[in-house]
Amino acid sequence: KTKHISVFCSFLQIYNEKLYDLFQDKESSRALNIREDKYTGIFVEGQSEYVVNNSQDCFHLLRRGEANRITRQTRSNIHSSRSHTIFQVLVESDTTDERGMLFRGKLNLCDLAGSEKIHKDENMGQQHLLELKTINLSLSSLGKVISSLSQGNKKDHISYRDSKITRLLQDSL
Repeated sequence: KTKHISVFCSFLQIYNEKLYDLFQDKESSRALNIREDKYTGIFVEGQSEYVVNNSQDCFHLLRRGEANRITRQTRSNIHSSRSHTIFQVLVESDTTDERGMLFRGKLNLCDLAGSEKIHKDENMGQQHLLELKTINLSLSSLGKVISSLSQGNKKDHISYRDSKITRLLQDSL
């Protein structure tokens, strides 16, 4: 039997701890929810996926989604990203194993927003302060999860649910 491999791409942004589809929601107006299924694992409900045939298709989708990412001028960067993004590549075979399960693989390419400090001499608006707070909290949560995992103690609770980034990456971490 000939194996057929399908490759799908999706692109999400996490802005102020809300998920947005960078392919479908240019204004970041409709937040999406994380769900979990015992067979497919963690997924984002309503997220768009595109079939790709080659690397050029992937690069086209990356450019398209990147144009919709939320940015703001900061002290150190004219086009500072205000969100974390995950470009996901899902590879799936139509051939099943002896138990009838499909072969699947997932690659998460993440671009994390950088942490920031409050500058007392800079007039930061409420929205900017909220962005700063949520970025720093999610990066801290990611650091805690990675630290817990590196300790190798399976008995300790790993706090994947403390942020959207750790929850989305849970099955990859």
